[in-house]
Amino acid sequence: MSTTDLPVRPDVAGFVDRVRDLLSDLPEEDRLELTEGLEADLADQVAEQGADVLGDAVAYARELRTAAGFDPVPGRRPSPPAGVMLLEQLDAARAWFDLQVSRPRVVSAWRVLVTLRPAWWVLRAWAASVVVALLWPGWYDYGLTWLPGVHPAIGLLMLAVCVVGSALVGLGVLWPGARTPGSRSLLARVVLLALNLCAIVSLPVINGELDQQSWSRYNQGYGEAELFMTESGVLNGGREVCNIAAYDAAGQPLTGVQLFDQEGRPLDVRCWDQQARTVPWILGDVARWNVFPLAERERPARTSARRADLGETAFPVPDRATTPEVTHPLVSPGPADEPQPDRAERREKAGEGRETPRNDRRP
Repeated sequence: MSTTDLPVRPDVAGFVDRVRDLLSDLPEEDRLELTEGLEADLADQVAEQGADVLGDAVAYARELRTAAGFDPVPGRRPSPPAGVMLLEQLDAARAWFDLQVSRPRVVSAWRVLVTLRPAWWVLRAWAASVVVALLWPGWYDYGLTWLPGVHPAIGLLMLAVCVVGSALVGLGVLWPGARTPGSRSLLARVVLLALNLCAIVSLPVINGELDQQSWSRYNQGYGEAELFMTESGVLNGGREVCNIAAYDAAGQPLTGVQLFDQEGRPLDVRCWDQQARTVPWILGDVARWNVFPLAERERPARTSARRADLGETAFPVPDRATTPEVTHPLVSPGPADEPQPDRAERREKAGEGRETPRNDRRP
């Protein structure tokens, strides 16, 4: 097998293309004669001596021109269009990059990075989805912290679409990979390069914004919790108390118990939307919400007419019909609470305690 059948290294191919470009002012026949077999020869030299043997393409082309009897400096030719020049510069930059990553000290690390390309595709898609979410009309306060501004379902759908698109671009299936190298659009390559650079630059900015968003979400939740604690009524285990079942010391349920706190303020236990379901007690024409239990409707009464109808209203049945009997030292029966004898009984007891007087004295 000849060396021409072996695949040409990217650095050798880029070097030969550069030399041919420097000889482009020569007749096509002379240029082909000077560069025929050049790739195979240089590939053998690079395989034996390393990539440093390539040297400078300009000096190499000057030597070929001089050896063939041509002017070492190419003649002036019309400048190509700006688009063609930019495309050539992109190709030259890609050839230089391929040359750098093919060096023995770099090629192993580059192979590892190549295997991690799918991770970059996902990261690039996430950055794009965050930008789209921030530009989405409206703002959803309770979305995902790492994809803020939209509903979680919409955010996950955005991320899925961006991941699929980024992977297809990375695999070369879509834009500009679907086109052959000779017909690739300059605009597509420039736009793709710009988007990749923007994704790299925006990652730390997005991370900072999301960190700030996380702190804002924390402060918002803390403020809402503090407001809830301030405006709420009675809490039991962190939950609002909407009604109270009262019992006496003997464990029997009570009705019409008025409750006040230690400062004499009425104990208000109204919960959210409780006024539509609960019927308060009345003091004259004033509704009292500190008298328990509060009667409850089966269905909410949104209108005054339905609130006046008490047909479906009843006192809630407590979970316990009775509770254990309780005592307290201040109310426990004692000697002072025993029934006192009336006056007749006291006189009778007093008489029984005395002896019958004797009249032993004689005149």
